[in-house]
Amino acid sequence: MAEPFMSFLSFLLKTQPDYALSHPRQKPFSDTLRQAMRKRITVILQRSRPTPTTDAPRLQRFLSIYTDYLESKLMNSANSEEEYSNPRDLEVRVHYLVKEVKELWNRFRDISDRLSALPDTLITQILLYLPTKDSIKTKFISKRFKDLWLQVPGLEMHSHEPAAIQNFIATFLQINRGSRLQKFKITYNGRNVCSQGNSEFIAGVVNRGVQQLDVGSSTLKRPLTNDLVHVNIYKSNTLVSLKLANVGMQNPPEFGVSLPCLKTMHLEDITTKDPLIVEKLISGCPVLEDLTVFRAFDDNVPVMRVRSLSLKRFCVKLSRDRIIHGKEYAVEVDAPGLKYMNFGDNLSDRVVAKNLSSLFKINIDAQFSFGITTTITVQMKQAIISDFLKGVSGVRHMIISQPTLESLYSWMNNGAFTKFSNLTRLEVSFCTVLLQRLPHFLEGFPKLKHLTLNLLYLKDLEPENLELTVVPQCLLGTLECVEVKEVATVEKAGKKRARYIKRTKVSKHMKKIWIEVVRYILENSLVLKKLVLCFSSVTNSVLEISEALPTFTIRSPGCEIINNLTSL
Repeated sequence: MAEPFMSFLSFLLKTQPDYALSHPRQKPFSDTLRQAMRKRITVILQRSRPTPTTDAPRLQRFLSIYTDYLESKLMNSANSEEEYSNPRDLEVRVHYLVKEVKELWNRFRDISDRLSALPDTLITQILLYLPTKDSIKTKFISKRFKDLWLQVPGLEMHSHEPAAIQNFIATFLQINRGSRLQKFKITYNGRNVCSQGNSEFIAGVVNRGVQQLDVGSSTLKRPLTNDLVHVNIYKSNTLVSLKLANVGMQNPPEFGVSLPCLKTMHLEDITTKDPLIVEKLISGCPVLEDLTVFRAFDDNVPVMRVRSLSLKRFCVKLSRDRIIHGKEYAVEVDAPGLKYMNFGDNLSDRVVAKNLSSLFKINIDAQFSFGITTTITVQMKQAIISDFLKGVSGVRHMIISQPTLESLYSWMNNGAFTKFSNLTRLEVSFCTVLLQRLPHFLEGFPKLKHLTLNLLYLKDLEPENLELTVVPQCLLGTLECVEVKEVATVEKAGKKRARYIKRTKVSKHMKKIWIEVVRYILENSLVLKKLVLCFSSVTNSVLEISEALPTFTIRSPGCEIINNLTSL
């Protein structure tokens, strides 16, 4: 039997899950039944395949590997021991699996032939996109691929055992000592991996001219040791992408930060002793385009200043799950070239946005929970939110979450909501109780063309009725497309409003309020070209949309109405 096919079978066998892990609640197969099954499988294979012309040891090895694989497949797909007790049933199932293996082998050979036609340099670039453990598996393809994974200009690994991972990295770097690494990604899965030597490995790959560096933990909620990331990370002429997650950072050296090629930076739950760490990093990246910061409540960065002429995308998240009372948080954004911003800071007492003349799209998912850790008046809170909204008022596309909309409720009450004169596309989530303020809210978007209205149900707070009388300017002159979507039900009022839970039965009264929104849009939009309704089948039935739509006055001639069903 050809060696490649046996290697292929060995590869398939390694991909099979352990029966005890994949069936924890089922009684394991008895040893007697497994032995009987193996004997019958071997007999079936010998009878169904012609005897190879190779030597007996190789034949026995082939039969052993093939039997192991088929036994594993049969056990993992069986519901009970008795399922394959009938020899005829077992033989039918084995023949089916043998056919499946042949099809997989033919497809594998086809892919192998196509890959073999490519030069080694291109193949290694393709393998660079795979985790290293998967890249190693390609050595089963053919003799040519046996050591090809060693030429891949990058490593992507998950570390459970410090010693083993260090030895592997050392060997890989030694073999490739004459080449420059493009990517180095290592994910730690426990604090015990932070042993001496890991920092030196990271320093080594930085000195080797790595372009993409990704270091962090996927399981820990608190940062790893402060000396995991070496100080030479602050001075690299080759880094293009840097991602650090759940690690402590040392203070930058006296010479500062110099990352002339860095375009993408992702900092997640980083702690440091230097309160200006983010500001220093940004100032040392003259071509930085994409910045993501998931702040830690104890990151020792009270004021995060983002000042950059090159920045195009910025995302900031700060949860209020854990806080330090008396600590002040603030965010300042000054980026003339910024085009997209995702703002999810729920804790900062001061939010400043200025010089955002290029801003095209913003996603706001923040509750503006000022005063949680410090004392702040309602007037101060309103002034801070008002200044922030004015700073982003030139945006063209906006997404607003329901918790954010709830924080802006006072503006909709007094009619002082910021005008977004350039905005043409809006996606906003309304709970039913806030729908009464929908017309006042839309008055802030006089040039709106496309509106996506996500409707949420609040179980505890529902209005008696819905009376929408004010008609904003956008409905009379610019609004061309409206999507009304039902989204997941939320639990209750107060702090838990934004927590999505399993859909519950919704009252008929609430559904009638939703259909009133549809009526309001159709009877007041003069240039509307398309109305798309996306409700669940239950809601669709309760609303009786098919019967209700013909009773509405459609003010815009030729308006297309599309009624789609959605699943929650």
